[in-house]
Amino acid sequence: MSSYTVISLGAGVQSTTMLLMALHGEFDCIPDCAIFADTGSEPGQVYRHLSWLEEIASRHQFPIYRVQRGNLMKDILDAAAGKTSRVANPPFYVKGGVPGKPDARGTLKRKCTGDYKIDVIIRTIREQLLGVKFRQRVPKGVHVEQWIGISLDESLRMKPSRHKYITNRWPLVEKEMTRADCLDWLERNSYPSPPKSSCLFCPYHSDAVWKEIKEHSPEEWQTVVEMDRNIRRGLPKVRGEVYLHRSLQPLDQVIFNEANPIRQSLLDNECEGMCGV
Repeated sequence: MSSYTVISLGAGVQSTTMLLMALHGEFDCIPDCAIFADTGSEPGQVYRHLSWLEEIASRHQFPIYRVQRGNLMKDILDAAAGKTSRVANPPFYVKGGVPGKPDARGTLKRKCTGDYKIDVIIRTIREQLLGVKFRQRVPKGVHVEQWIGISLDESLRMKPSRHKYITNRWPLVEKEMTRADCLDWLERNSYPSPPKSSCLFCPYHSDAVWKEIKEHSPEEWQTVVEMDRNIRRGLPKVRGEVYLHRSLQPLDQVIFNEANPIRQSLLDNECEGMCGV
């Protein structure tokens, strides 16, 4: 039986801690590699952190695969401009779109994680790790253990693999480590605190995250403001007005309220554990 162990790397706090702990020998084995599924739309600080992490891993001769389907932001904007008829929508907020109910509110069904992260990681496992081509079956006796960076305080996000040859594992949960414990471990070992890993325009952002982008990353803030404006109408098969912020207001008009519990991070809705870790 052939077996492989792979880290699903989001380059956030939890998956960074999990990878570094593995390199420190704090788990029962060292995985064969880590895979970072790049949506092409992460904040600049995430890419800088990822480059640092790749440098650390290279000292241990540990491979990190940085793989990509495309640029999610560009693909969304192309769809909004009518250049393509299909796009893997994030869970954007929608106002109207229901005949006779102009004030109806809702969210789009989330497809971005599946298309730009999960599928990309699975394809990398099949093709680069197992040598299995498109439409070929994974041979019997081949098994992959996929480590996912969910911490104990987010254990509700744990979800089994949909593929028979892959078993998901959550090492941080096994060690009963919370996100705060991960930050403590990083500090004790003189590592920097990683940025939060999610797309720059993610509608699951809390008001605190939006405010941080606005105040500390003016170029990125302008990018998301323009994106918010450009997706208002025109996404394929979407009726009504589309917004990045759950208030259903243009992003540059939102008054962010970090203390409002209704507007805290909704990332728990991303149950696969591929984002924000």
